[in-house]
Amino acid sequence: MNAGKQFFTALEALRGIAAVVVMFLHTGGTLGPMPANIGYLAVDLFFLLSGVVLANSYERQLTAGQISPAGFLLQRIIRLYPLYLLSLPIGLFNYALQNGLDYFTLAGLLLKAILFVPSTNLESLFPFNGPSWSLFFELWAGMLFSVLLTRLSLSSLLAIALGTAGITMCGALVGGNLDIGHQPGHFIFGFSRVLFSFSLGICLYRLYDIQNPTTANNGNIVGLFLCGCLIFITGISASTFFGFPYFDFSICLVVFPAIVWLAMRTRQTGLVELLFRWLGRLSYPIYILHGPIFSLLQSLRQKGFDLPASPASGMVVVIAIFIAAGIVAIRFDEPARKKLKTMVAPNPASAVPSASNAGAE
Repeated sequence: MNAGKQFFTALEALRGIAAVVVMFLHTGGTLGPMPANIGYLAVDLFFLLSGVVLANSYERQLTAGQISPAGFLLQRIIRLYPLYLLSLPIGLFNYALQNGLDYFTLAGLLLKAILFVPSTNLESLFPFNGPSWSLFFELWAGMLFSVLLTRLSLSSLLAIALGTAGITMCGALVGGNLDIGHQPGHFIFGFSRVLFSFSLGICLYRLYDIQNPTTANNGNIVGLFLCGCLIFITGISASTFFGFPYFDFSICLVVFPAIVWLAMRTRQTGLVELLFRWLGRLSYPIYILHGPIFSLLQSLRQKGFDLPASPASGMVVVIAIFIAAGIVAIRFDEPARKKLKTMVAPNPASAVPSASNAGAE
């Protein structure tokens, strides 16, 4: 087995592109009319990447008892919560704008949002930040990983992945595609959807750890090619295979794992490495901030504000989100996490390194 934690630069790029894909999926008319695509599968890629990265970063520590499940959960909270909490005031203002100033209702929803409790009785599980539904399921999968999945064999993990894939397909056959789990009516399928790809991710890392495959030549070219493949796949029209969720299923079961496996075998250098690392660095800020921002712009437009809705004006918003993501990552998120880690583990040598969480980093 490999000794020590690996750093897969190409996975950083895949996560960043997936976050951008999801952002464009949620523009809410800000970019003008846009044809729907299967960008929702980027969330399944997030889950897959999470399995790889968390297994890489934590599996040895958990099995060796160097970190407890409670300590693991604390690390995940430190990683996810600062930017999530930063997004809530935007979502709160947007919800109040849409539904009025019922202070009791707003206070209750804010408390649920802070505690990460889904609202299964509303149109959105997390009305202040719609895309954060995937973080809820990733936290759940992470806890299952820390107490159970790390102790299972590779064959058992594969059986869990295939079993939960079958359960997810049941929901997809009703919904028409694999874009399920974030709706209150399909909430139960969110658990099987995340466990399907998350377990596959752990399997991929274990195979890599056992085989220690040779690094592919031309890592820059291969990495850029894989990123292009991801952009092409997620750009397929959603209407092409709607009602035939087996296409979505094949992408998540075969194509995404193949892309991730190849990406794990590459190493980038120079400007490509720098670009890939920045894509990873911005992925979570983009993912967690874009939803409330676009929802707020849509609400203002519905309230009569004359906001332009065209590709050109929308790209200004997209660029602004990129800039804001960079600023909050450098000035707020990274310092906040560093401070919190120091508070919970004053001795740096005893602190377990935080792992990137795909989709949520």
